[in-house]
Amino acid sequence: MFTSPRSIYLNYTFRVISARKYLRLRDFLHYLSQLVPERVESETWSLAWAYIRNIDDVIDRPSLTTNAQQRILEEEWSLVKRLINNSGEVALESKNLRHHWLQQFIRNLYDHYDKDERRKILEVVENLYQSAVLDAQRRWRILSEQEMRRLLYLKAVRFFELYFLLGRIKLQGYLTKLAELLGLGLGMLDDILDALYDWRGGYINLTLEDLEKTGIKVDPRDKLLLRAFIDQKVLHYKAAQILRLLLRARIIGWKIKDPLARNLILRLTEVFAAPILEGRFIPGSKYFFKGGKLIFKVLPRDEMLAYEVGHRMVKKLIRIPQLAPSLVKLWVKMTY
Repeated sequence: MFTSPRSIYLNYTFRVISARKYLRLRDFLHYLSQLVPERVESETWSLAWAYIRNIDDVIDRPSLTTNAQQRILEEEWSLVKRLINNSGEVALESKNLRHHWLQQFIRNLYDHYDKDERRKILEVVENLYQSAVLDAQRRWRILSEQEMRRLLYLKAVRFFELYFLLGRIKLQGYLTKLAELLGLGLGMLDDILDALYDWRGGYINLTLEDLEKTGIKVDPRDKLLLRAFIDQKVLHYKAAQILRLLLRARIIGWKIKDPLARNLILRLTEVFAAPILEGRFIPGSKYFFKGGKLIFKVLPRDEMLAYEVGHRMVKKLIRIPQLAPSLVKLWVKMTY
């Protein structure tokens, strides 16, 4: 059990390794994100990302009531504030590993990020908490397009801001705009691809305006609603929106001088556009980073060593386009 600042220090490596192992067990895209930044930035992001994914999994369980979700979120936020107010230096008796990831993440903010960086990061953290509360409150509700846009901003846009800030990705003043374009694009993409799974948990990923296009007017719990998720008018409309956002992010990406940051943005836009351009834009589909399985096979089991090896490999991997040139041309054609 972690009971003192001294024990926190001694267990730093364990916390980072366990967070990285948790991400590795999910999929390559989850794991890839922490291979991009430099060492300290990577470790800090790993701790934050593992915590976010874990608490999302906990509150997304279909068996949980909205009230239960709210209680969990309130307890988590209470701990977040206590750790922030004490710079992470508190005795932590929790048996939940995610709480130790959270504590070390906050400790890293005070050890490795300046006051201005920390202020921006903690503001984003609060917005992500607000998005989780709003998400829980929308169960079995159909939101308007304006309400959904606000939710995506707090949840997806701020998520990318957190990554760029913690990773200190060199985006030449484009951080906010790229976070907006990638966040909204990925948020809408996920809403379609995860639609059936989310619906079982009570989350309706189509807006009132989307349903008007289908002409379907049923209770959100009615299975007839599932027809709307594969309605061609809705899918075509959503696809055009997403591709437009991603293309704008791609155009900005080409302007970035730092090769690592530039390649990261270009590859992400390609991975997120692929389900649409490859004809897989239906609920249940996935997006993949080509080359990820190979890297997973060759990375050492030692997560600290795996980062060093993976960081070098990813620099080369993200130079490789994820889409065929013909699909990129199709993308531009579909967008305009």
